[in-house]
Amino acid sequence: MKVRLKLIATYLALLPLGTQGNTAEFDVPQGATVGDVLGPLGVPLDDSTVLLLNGLQAEADALLSDGDMVTAFSAIAGGCTESLISDL
Repeated sequence: MKVRLKLIATYLALLPLGTQGNTAEFDVPQGATVGDVLGPLGVPLDDSTVLLLNGLQAEADALLSDGDMVTAFSAIAGGCTESLISDL
């Protein structure tokens, strides 16, 4: 089955050589997971990565179906604390 993989920001360099843009298509066997696609590319499968499956947050053990889109990008900490908000 075929799945598409979209890597964003710092993970873009992990796509296979020759990939045009930020999306590549992969042939994967039935029963493959998000992690099965991302792990061999070197995408961290921990809390430092945000994983999406068809636009919804997913875990590395989520099963893939034909035509799925997996997206991964580095988690970014940010925002401000409640005390800073009250000062505005």
